Amino acid sequence: MAAKTAMVRDRNTIDEIDRGGGVVTRLFCNGGICGAEVTTGTTTIPVGRSVALHHHNCDEQIVILAGQAEAEFNGKRHPIGPMEVAFIPAGEVHCFHNVGEEPVLMLFIYDAAEVTRTFAATGETVVHLAAGDRAQPGA
Repeated sequence: MAAKTAMVRDRNTIDEIDRGGGVVTRLFCNGGICGAEVTTGTTTIPVGRSVALHHHNCDEQIVILAGQAEAEFNGKRHPIGPMEVAFIPAGEVHCFHNVGEEPVLMLFIYDAAEVTRTFAATGETVVHLAAGDRAQPGA
C-alpha cells in the first residue's frame, strides 16, 4: 500500500480501463494509488449492456450519476437513477444493467484498499481491474 498522501488527480492522470463490451472504468483512488483504505472511481455502461453477476470481498456503494439502471440482487431487479444509491454488502451477488437510452455513469465506493470480484457463474475470483476483471467473463 502506498503512503497516504494528499493529492489532486486530474483527468489526464486517471487511466480508462476497458472492461469489454464498451464498459469503461476510471480508478480514482485505492491503497496503491493514494494509500487510501477505500477504492473509488467511475464505471460507464453503454446502452443495453450489463456487467456479469458477481460479489466482492468488501461492501460497495454505487451512486448513479447519469442514466437509468437496474441493480440486480436477491433475485430481483431494482430501478436506480441519477443521485440514487445502491448499497451491496460484501459477499452479496449482484450486477447492474443499463435499461435507459443513454450510457449509465456510476460512482463506486468500496470499503477496502484492495478489492476482488468473484463471478457468480464460474466462482472465479479476480483482482479488481486486473486483466481478468471483465464486464462479462471471457469477453
